[in-house]
Amino acid sequence: MDNSIFENTQFPYNIAIQSSNEPLKILQINLARAKAATNQLQETASTIKPDVILMQEQYINNNVIPGIPQTWKTFSSSNQKAAILIPSSKLRPALLATKVNMVALKIQTSSFPTTIISAYSSPAQNVYTTLQEIQEIISSLPEEKIIIGADLNGHNTLWCYRSNDNQSKDILDFILAKT
Repeated sequence: MDNSIFENTQFPYNIAIQSSNEPLKILQINLARAKAATNQLQETASTIKPDVILMQEQYINNNVIPGIPQTWKTFSSSNQKAAILIPSSKLRPALLATKVNMVALKIQTSSFPTTIISAYSSPAQNVYTTLQEIQEIISSLPEEKIIIGADLNGHNTLWCYRSNDNQSKDILDFILAKT
């Protein structure tokens, strides 16, 4: 396995095993850079109790996400448009990679290690760059279980838009190549 893309972690991973057989609860949300939506996140999380939060376009103030409890583990892409929050104290994630448009972590569940990716692609940017960052992780972990939560800003009738755009063609090609 080529570990060169994992510049933020040393191998082997130092991650804890989630001891229960309960499913991993994951919340994926785009907060539209809104302070109110970001402030509401803690209340929403206390209601649905996710183990992992994959978020895009979070509100940032002085390089931090305001209103997030200090007990939550927080990992952000370098452009701070995608993040992964771990409110659950039972998970100890290992940071795999921080890229411009995505961040990737590894967690160990009771069954198997899982890689979790949060990514964001601006509608003004070519989605190919973000897809390439995601592909680097996937290629380096060919046998790994991977969960991707992303807002790639592609419009396609398959996901309930009225029409298709060029971004969605690249996204759909990427998805179909993985199935």
